[in-house]
Amino acid sequence: MANKPEATATAFPFAALGGCAAIAGAIVAGAAVFDNPAPAIGTTLFNGVFLWAVLAFFFLVLRRLVTMPIQIFIAMIMGIAVGGLSRTFGFDVFVTDYLGIFGELFLLLLKMIIVPMVFVSILMGVAGLGDVRRLGPLGVKTLLYFLSVTSVAVVIGLVLVNVIRPGEYIDADKRTSLLESAAAGKSADEELSTGMIIQKETLPSFIQSPVRTDEYGVGVMAIIVFAMLLGAGLTAHPDKSATALNTFRAIDDAMVTLIMWIMVLAPVGVFALMSKAIGALGVDYLASLAVYVITVLLGLFIHFWVLIGIAWVFGGIPPMRYLKGMAPALQLAFTTSSSNATLPLNIHCATERVGINKGVVKFILPIGATANMDGTALYTTVAALFVAQAYGIELGLQQQIIVFLTAV
Repeated sequence: MANKPEATATAFPFAALGGCAAIAGAIVAGAAVFDNPAPAIGTTLFNGVFLWAVLAFFFLVLRRLVTMPIQIFIAMIMGIAVGGLSRTFGFDVFVTDYLGIFGELFLLLLKMIIVPMVFVSILMGVAGLGDVRRLGPLGVKTLLYFLSVTSVAVVIGLVLVNVIRPGEYIDADKRTSLLESAAAGKSADEELSTGMIIQKETLPSFIQSPVRTDEYGVGVMAIIVFAMLLGAGLTAHPDKSATALNTFRAIDDAMVTLIMWIMVLAPVGVFALMSKAIGALGVDYLASLAVYVITVLLGLFIHFWVLIGIAWVFGGIPPMRYLKGMAPALQLAFTTSSSNATLPLNIHCATERVGINKGVVKFILPIGATANMDGTALYTTVAALFVAQAYGIELGLQQQIIVFLTAV
């Protein structure tokens, strides 16, 4: 009897989630019918049954059988298949406009939690250092490390894109086709369906970050600086700040819980996003970019092992110990491609499984998740030269140096 309340509390989010999913399925199916008041009965039934079958599979079946990384991997494969089939059998509008609502919901929930989580994590990290005088040397080392590894990532990207030259694998006909697809997608946005209105206007109106930042992240660095200064100020008054620190510690734990709840939506969110992308662009679009994707993945693979070597040489952490300790976070990062979504699990693995100092981890990792985006720097470098190569524009050494400085 003593275990029942705990079991009920643990099961409650999933029970609520199942109920919300059923309601959401009804709303989305109803929106599709509202958008097209006179669809074929077979089409209406198919859309409704398909949507509820997808939700039941992810929320009731799959999560009981496999771990979260495997769920997300299965969702990606299923998304590609459903997106391709939707274009073949003519239900691509339902996939992009209505099934896509669940993908947009997942992304908005992640974005909603990022800024508060970064603020609390950095504040607790600075406060966890104990002595504010440690902040200066640690901050300088962190900055030098971030600049160094980002520079290495960009150089790897430049070397690979110049050697492989992925842009030259796209012929003129395919380039014209891609441009026409982009133009068609742009004109389609002029008259939004009910589903796209929900994605672009309704959901963002009440699910958004409580702290506003622009599309380039301006504002996040100001939040990071304020969190560092406030954390340092709290450490200067240890006898008076205990209550405040306990409050922030409780908020930090609550943030982790929220992230874990949001990640329950990851499989259906990834499935919806992948289906939407393939349904809108087609499998041919991905195939035409295969060499580009391989170039980026190869660069990320090389850079990953460079970082493993740095951890071994300078941190004294052997590769196998690092890989074993960080395996859960690495799996989640690979499947979500989101530093911020991986941050709570990343902190847990670094402190509990690898044994790194909690104060150092909670100071460096939140900043790194926001300001030290090696993968993004490598990706944008390859993308810039890929586009130039696709259009027959040869970038010389001077232009590539500018690309390097911009990416870093």
